[in-house]
This record gives sequence, structure tokens and C-alpha cells, in this order.
Amino acid sequence: MISDFTKFLNDLIVVNLDRVLLLVTVMSLLSLIFFIVINVRLSSISKKYAAMMRDVNGKNLEAVLMEYMDSVARVTSDISELKDQVKALEKESLAAVQKVHIKRYNAFDDMGGNLSFSVAFLNGHNSGVIISSIYGREESRVYLKPIVNGNSTYTLSPEEKEVLEKAVSGGGFLTGNDEF
Repeated sequence: MISDFTKFLNDLIVVNLDRVLLLVTVMSLLSLIFFIVINVRLSSISKKYAAMMRDVNGKNLEAVLMEYMDSVARVTSDISELKDQVKALEKESLAAVQKVHIKRYNAFDDMGGNLSFSVAFLNGHNSGVIISSIYGREESRVYLKPIVNGNSTYTLSPEEKEVLEKAVSGGGFLTGNDEF
């Protein structure tokens, strides 16, 4: 059976040899054209790839990416350090005077000019001092009262209570018609 098929195929090719050669030639030419087209496209892609792999300074893309990654790592480290520094500064700033409130007033009915005053200086924990100056015709007195967590162990005058409340609530530097 195999020998019959081989003989039949051999006879067919011999009888149609010119057609078989023509078909093989056409297929070879088509393969050659296809090969040329693929090579042209590959060459174009290779040129584009080579151009892409070089930056403006002639370095290759891999070197540029490595430099970029190193830069990102340095920046990340710097940001981490800055965060730590900001946290430390925030912690330190809680101890600094952050809230100040002043009230000028007349301590005595027969006095004018709002020459007496109370001023509160508080940190971020609402601790600090209240300084009050009571001005009278014959004498002036200055009082300093410590404040811890928004409270004082000393009795506060109404004006001192007001400046303490306003300082704790962040109510500004001056109130009403206070002037300097």
C-alpha cells in the first residue's frame, strides 16, 4: 500500500513537474518577500529600541532607571528623617508659649485709662503663667500665678479667669476695645 501511494505520487509529480516547480518557485519568492518585510520591520523596531534606550546625555535607559531608583531611595530616606524631625519639633513646641491673651482694664472705679492688665502665657498643654498688674494712684502691684493644665491653685480675679479661658480656647490676642 505504501509503495502504491509512493508510485502514484511519483507519477503525479513527473507528469506535472513544470507546475510543481512553478509552485515551489512562487512559494520561495513569497517566502523571500515575507522575510524581507519582517527584516525591515525588525530593523525599524531595533532603531526605535536603541533610541529609547539612550537618554539625552547618551546614557542607556537602564543606567538612568538605576540612578532614578537610587534618587527615590535617598528621597524616601530624607522624608523619613524629616518626619522624625517634625515629630520631635511638634513635641518640643508643646512646651513653648503658644497661647497668649491680654486684657486691659480699670482695677478701681475712680481710675481711668485701663492701666491695669492681666496676661496669660500658655503652652500646648495649657500650662504657663498669668501675670497681672494692678495700677492704683499710690501704688502698683504685679502678680504672677502659675497655671497647670488650664487651672491654678491660686484664686483668680474675674479678669484673670477671662484671660485664662480665652487663652485656653485660643480666643485671640486682644479682646473688645483693648488697646496698646
